[in-house]
Amino acid sequence: MATTTDNEVSTANGHETPAKESFSDAVRRVVRLRDVIAILFPAALFLGVGVLPPAMREQLAFSTADPDVLTALTSNFAHADSTHLFRNLTAYLFVVPTAYLLSVLADRRQLFYTVFVVVFTVFPIVLSGLNLAVPRNALSLGASGLTLAFVGYLPVALAEYVRRRFDVVNVVRRILAGGVFFLGLVIVIPLVAAAVQRALAVALTVVALLAVVVYGVGLRRSGIDRSTLRGPPPGFLELSIWSTAILVAALIAAFPTDPLSEAGVVNTYTHFLGYALGFLSSYLAVLLIPKFEQT
Repeated sequence: MATTTDNEVSTANGHETPAKESFSDAVRRVVRLRDVIAILFPAALFLGVGVLPPAMREQLAFSTADPDVLTALTSNFAHADSTHLFRNLTAYLFVVPTAYLLSVLADRRQLFYTVFVVVFTVFPIVLSGLNLAVPRNALSLGASGLTLAFVGYLPVALAEYVRRRFDVVNVVRRILAGGVFFLGLVIVIPLVAAAVQRALAVALTVVALLAVVVYGVGLRRSGIDRSTLRGPPPGFLELSIWSTAILVAALIAAFPTDPLSEAGVVNTYTHFLGYALGFLSSYLAVLLIPKFEQT
């Protein structure tokens, strides 16, 4: 439901936007130079560490045999070689700007920055620490776990964006966020569990699919149909599709069927932790913190 005046539209969820604001106008209005600089800073840091001599980069690695807090942090910003750096940098530059654009177009800039700060200050320690739960003698390097945390945030950002731009009831964002997350699990589980036990992969995939169906039914009962998608001007729906494609592509790339690479073994355990914790932390923040729950 929307009430139209001469200059603006006041939607049922309490936000106001210029009447019939085009996608390009909306992007120009919400994107800020300082935000772009903030997003590019970690990428520049990855590149800066990447030009260090191999011996110095190895000293930044987190050793599961001899762990310490400093390398638990630094290992997330260093990479084994140029190929490893290129892959993680590419993933970062696709995922994070997409999450940012969804967030600011949903009037959730503060939520994005909260996630951004937590991912780069708390998650390195958490992900490195949780690697100690799997006994092995290994060196850990790379920003992929942090990027997967942003992938985990994508379902929440997408749900906030749909609530804001497609004028749907507030409860839909919770249903949509959960549904998109479990859709990601449908992709991840077969890739990860099949290497361990195919029967387990099948069972877990069925459970994830059932969850997606349940969330889909919930969306339908909430009144979401094709007419909802025709609400905003061209560009807004396309961003939703692009965001979903980025999530799917990032998950497929993060969980290769063959984890062996020239740089070493792909740490799919850390990737899964990043994705799951990135979603849970941002989802719970929206539900439990009043300033994020506001409509």
